[in-house]
Amino acid sequence: MKKKILTTLMLSTVILSSGTSLGAVKADSTDDQIAKQDAAIRAAKSSSAEAQAQVEAIQAQVGSLQAKKTATANEVNKLMKEQKEQSAQIASLHKDIKNRSTALEAQARSAQTSGSATNYISALLDSKSLADAIQKMTAMATVSGANKAMIEKQQEDEKAIQRKLKDNEAKYAKATQLQQELEAQSKELASQEAALKVAQLNYQETIATSESKKQSLIDQKAAAVAAQEAAAKQAAEVAAQQAKAEKAAQVAQKTQAEQAVDTEKAAPASSSTETVPVVTAPVPDNSTSSSSSSSVANSNSGSSNSTAGGGTSSTPGSSLSNPYPWGQCTWGVWEYFGGKIPTYAGNAGDWAVYANSGPAVGTIAVFPPGNQGAGGVGHVAVVTAVNGNKLTVSETNFSGPNGGGLGIRTTREVSAAGVSFIRP
Repeated sequence: MKKKILTTLMLSTVILSSGTSLGAVKADSTDDQIAKQDAAIRAAKSSSAEAQAQVEAIQAQVGSLQAKKTATANEVNKLMKEQKEQSAQIASLHKDIKNRSTALEAQARSAQTSGSATNYISALLDSKSLADAIQKMTAMATVSGANKAMIEKQQEDEKAIQRKLKDNEAKYAKATQLQQELEAQSKELASQEAALKVAQLNYQETIATSESKKQSLIDQKAAAVAAQEAAAKQAAEVAAQQAKAEKAAQVAQKTQAEQAVDTEKAAPASSSTETVPVVTAPVPDNSTSSSSSSSVANSNSGSSNSTAGGGTSSTPGSSLSNPYPWGQCTWGVWEYFGGKIPTYAGNAGDWAVYANSGPAVGTIAVFPPGNQGAGGVGHVAVVTAVNGNKLTVSETNFSGPNGGGLGIRTTREVSAAGVSFIRP
């Protein structure tokens, strides 16, 4: 028994230690992946910040161009106003030129008709005195000078008109070109700004994705840590269960020894009648197919079968305390009935020799080795419901879809095929 317990403890320790190592490796791997996601997030945030800085720089340039564009528009409006004023001045100059041209043409016709020399001679002859002649000559010279000045003014105004027209055209063309350049630059900057905003949104999406992956990894790490803690807790529980099983085995051995002494004292000394010994510490089944428990069970089954095999009495003994190893299926059946059943000898599969009933609620179902998950030494359970060939059983130390293990009671549905039944 002690060898069995030590072997089981060693096996449990190895399995749990392996699980702990795997959990630690998984946690370490998750930490590495979280660190990678953190690096990706930092890189994306850095790139996003750079993109934002570029966007702000371009926005500043766009603002500067908009201000320049406004100033240029004001300049164009001013030029257009000046051009309009100059156009009015040009129209006035044209009118003055036209009037002066008319006067000059009249004087020219008069000069052609009378001739300048005749006019001067007539003026001298018609003069009453020298002073009158000088005045007339001066007047005529003044008129002639005025005509000359008028002609020069005409020419100057014509040139001024041409200069103003060219200046207006140059300013208007310059303003128009500047406007077109500003429009083109504004469109280019707007395109760059849009592209940078798209890049920034991509960075933000990358950040969000990386953070989501990081959270998922954190959750996985938490689950791995929880599994590691659960494994450690399970190891502690197994150790406690094994200690309890060892203590129960010691009590069972002590009880068996005391009952053997009592039996010897009660037997008549001269009686030659052969008595059937009562086996009160049968070896349990191995419903979980554990290699350590199976080997021990098979090693002990020889002594049990020596009394419960061929020629064994079908009337078992009884016990005031659970005589079976703690947590096993045989222990669970005894506990289910509160000890109000006989002490059946042998492995769980050996209980088939006590079969005395068909499938019914309250009977003990005996599964031979290999039947519906039974281990190499068989399995026993209590029938709690019957539905045709289907049974619902209550059992311990059976690992299946509903869990189970040493000392853990579970239920499941089974078939009655190949199963024996005992009515206690």
